[in-house]
Amino acid sequence: MSNTRTSATQRTDFAAKLLAWYQRWARPLPWRDTNDPYAIWVSEAMLQQTRVETVIPFYHRFLNRFPTIQDLAAAPEEAVLKSWEGLGYYRRARLLQQGARDVLTRFNGKLPADPDLLKSIPGIGPYMAGALASIAFNIPIPAIDGNVIRVVTRILTWEEEARTARSLQVIHHWIMEQFPTDAAREFTQSLMELGALICLPKKPRCLHCPVQSNCQAAGNVPERYPTKKIAREIPSERRIILRIQWNEKHLLVRRPETGLLAGLWEYPNIAAKLNEDALTLGARWTHDQLGRILEFRFISTMTQVFTHRRWDLEIYAAEWKENQAPRTPPNSDWFLQTEEAALPRVAFVRRLQSETK
Repeated sequence: MSNTRTSATQRTDFAAKLLAWYQRWARPLPWRDTNDPYAIWVSEAMLQQTRVETVIPFYHRFLNRFPTIQDLAAAPEEAVLKSWEGLGYYRRARLLQQGARDVLTRFNGKLPADPDLLKSIPGIGPYMAGALASIAFNIPIPAIDGNVIRVVTRILTWEEEARTARSLQVIHHWIMEQFPTDAAREFTQSLMELGALICLPKKPRCLHCPVQSNCQAAGNVPERYPTKKIAREIPSERRIILRIQWNEKHLLVRRPETGLLAGLWEYPNIAAKLNEDALTLGARWTHDQLGRILEFRFISTMTQVFTHRRWDLEIYAAEWKENQAPRTPPNSDWFLQTEEAALPRVAFVRRLQSETK
């Protein structure tokens, strides 16, 4: 295992080379044009598990809709979820709003600079506290995301599994040693940018790296690092999706307020075993919930992947043709297509609507 300590001269050299590279090559991202802690907070919440290119238009729209912490705190949750629609991982949006309300109550609507106070706010963990402290307030606190882990473990040729408490402590300590005076904001972003543009997971661009001479893995199979935990296979679940039409409206059900995809709207669906007949399940559901047995026809299949599970979707459609209006099951309603589009919906509903326009 390599020595993780660096001399004062090495630290100054590393920081100077990295900052010079960042000044020349950093991407012109909108959240880098502001020191507003709230705007930076929004960007960090959106960037979790989402590509930069995807986030940019959502970031602009979200801040136009909720320009201040006060605006976000006062908004209806459904409006926040609708503004987030398409980004996925909706728990981030809920936590962001919960955090805004907490900041309004405890800190008079202003994000605190202290990292420990930041971590006491809903939705702000160690990484985001470091990002906000360093980027928004220029305080030398590491923000350790996947890009930074990759950069540092390669520099150190760190052999242990990268996300253990011990490994993260080593990475944290090493970054603390590198912080230049009065440039925490730029240094934190430069480490992230190095991982995003140069120190790539596959085929890293070592020949273009400004700190190649400081990296022990350069030219020596850098892709070995970071050492990862063996991934488990994601369990799959078969779900039967019922797209039911009546008078040009579709039936949508709102998911529970807690749990996966909480509060979003979806078509009725049934968790099914592999040997269960989808048409029978659909007929039974409409009998129990609508008071009539409907005949379904198969439309298509889809897959929706979450962090720890996968849904294998089978889509079936039916139409209510009775003169008598159907029942409306609990936590559900009938919506025209234009009304449906205004709801915060799960991804497969949006995909189905776009494909059947």
